[in-house]
Amino acid sequence: MKIIVAIDSFKGSASSKELNEACREAILEVLPEAEVSLFPIADGGEGSLEALSQALSVEKISLPTRDLLGRPIQASYIIVERSAFIESASVVGLDFIEPSSETFNKASSFGLGELIRDAVQKGCRDIYLSLGGTGSSDGGFGLLESLGFDFDSLKFKSEIDWGQITITGLADVTNPYYGEKGFAKVFGPQKGGTAKQIEAKDEEACAFARRMKEERGIDLQEFTGSGAAGGLGAAILIMGGQLKPGFETIAEWIGLEKALENADLIFTGEGKLDAQSQGGKVPVAISQMGKRFSVPTIALCGSVEDNQSLEDHFLATFSIQRSFLSLEEALDKEVTLTNLKHTVRSIIKSRFQ
Repeated sequence: MKIIVAIDSFKGSASSKELNEACREAILEVLPEAEVSLFPIADGGEGSLEALSQALSVEKISLPTRDLLGRPIQASYIIVERSAFIESASVVGLDFIEPSSETFNKASSFGLGELIRDAVQKGCRDIYLSLGGTGSSDGGFGLLESLGFDFDSLKFKSEIDWGQITITGLADVTNPYYGEKGFAKVFGPQKGGTAKQIEAKDEEACAFARRMKEERGIDLQEFTGSGAAGGLGAAILIMGGQLKPGFETIAEWIGLEKALENADLIFTGEGKLDAQSQGGKVPVAISQMGKRFSVPTIALCGSVEDNQSLEDHFLATFSIQRSFLSLEEALDKEVTLTNLKHTVRSIIKSRFQ
């Protein structure tokens, strides 16, 4: 029996690698002859570099830059052949700050430019920038400024020839640049913005987008996802780049789809499964990929809500919780891994032994 295990991280509890290894251990306890393949996976947001690093031969690069509040930090990215993968959250992540009205105005994506510039100088011609988990809402202005964009001429004045570089933003967010569904109004509150600040930020984004359309012929509002990561999606488009779904890109690089061709079963999962999981989240995306090869998928998670909406995607969904626990107890890594192994053993014994 060939089993594919590709579980996304349970945020705040266990990594994709740890969950996958625990699942494999439980499977082999019951089915020692099973062929179990592990695929650390992510949706193009936080955890993407870890997933790629575990599946591929990569070169890790570390260098000094600044976080979203301008504080010195050491950040890393990886190179695979001549392609660089940069995780935005490692430089301008929401986890770096306690969101407030002060941080909302101050947070900048400037530090990301140092990593992109370094990758280009090292000969990378394909740059992948994961856009999940960011804490900045600067419309991408900081990143553009750091790479030599002139806001008067609306053109780059730097040594980088963007015509020779392919930059791809990885995001499952489809928000436009401004308006009721734009980055400021949708994500501003969670990043500390007051109603007045959010309105001002949206007006600024609207004015910039109109200038780009009138003077450069680039309609930022037209591009799906230009509002991703506080407007970083728009910055990527101005650099001549593109936006792609994160999961599909990561899955392609690690060879997940090819591995599914001859598989008998898939185990996937994430911390929480609910109706929103259908909007591009890893477990549903994996199940859809599995369906192309008629491979059934079982989902494991910390909690399940609205099971009915998930029935079309999975052979079955299971919460790994075995008793009533506080959130703090449920997030304990050892508790999570122990409960996951117990759940997987029970599934294999009852359905496949």
